[in-house]
Amino acid sequence: MTTLHTEIRARIAAAADRPDAQGRIDGLQLYRARAPEPPIPLIFRPSLYLVFQGAKRLLLGDREVAYREGDLVMAGVDLPALAQVTEASEQAPYLAVEIALDHRVLGALAAELPAPPPRPSQALTIQPLPGAVHEPVLRLLRLLDDPVDARILADGVKREILYRVLTAPEGDILLDLVRADSVLARIGEVTAWMHGHLGTPVDVDHLAGRARMSVTSFHRSFKAATGTTPILYHKQLRLHEARRLVAVKDASLAQIAASVGYASPAHFSRDYKRAFGAAPQVDAKRFS
Repeated sequence: MTTLHTEIRARIAAAADRPDAQGRIDGLQLYRARAPEPPIPLIFRPSLYLVFQGAKRLLLGDREVAYREGDLVMAGVDLPALAQVTEASEQAPYLAVEIALDHRVLGALAAELPAPPPRPSQALTIQPLPGAVHEPVLRLLRLLDDPVDARILADGVKREILYRVLTAPEGDILLDLVRADSVLARIGEVTAWMHGHLGTPVDVDHLAGRARMSVTSFHRSFKAATGTTPILYHKQLRLHEARRLVAVKDASLAQIAASVGYASPAHFSRDYKRAFGAAPQVDAKRFS
């Protein structure tokens, strides 16, 4: 193991549980787990996810994705999933860095690079972590030591990391996100619309029209990209948003149910318990 890799691990472990460090650089999230964990429901955001120790898996509908130390996970659209740390200990904790994708920066870089050849679109891919990424990642982590350095320099370092990923083998997969005619970009437009209309019943014909595809092609492409159907995807988004509202106690449970499109609180409670293992009333107490 290189000295550089050792310092990256040490800095992730030191900063992961510090709220001041976690919020110091926009779009940067650090992860540490000291033991394997049960599956946790979450939304895997468009990001670069770099694993420096341990192993984890995602359950995306009927698809399971495993990754471990030395892997780079690239997510292009929001993906409701179950995430589980599978390899971690006190001596060797799970350690990872997540960098949110900035589509504006990605688009600017894409304009400077040759257009990639067409390829099948995937919303989530796993590649070996490019060696050229390690040094700028370490510089980004060092910026957490000084809030002024972080504010002034972090955006440039994040841009360099994205560039290093884009110019590595298979990195041009990310360019599908900003090619307006790509299948992944069109699926991304639809998932963004679904995010903004959680309380609206979804109609697959309407969604296919937004994606500029036939219904059959849209359904096939959507499931290939996200691991689930459009209807189930929207339902998962609604329930994740409901859980966020339960946690922050912004409204009554009946109001939360209505805000994410449930006419029946009882139906909402059943679906919520099926998704998260506890009824919303129980979760509300857990979050208090």
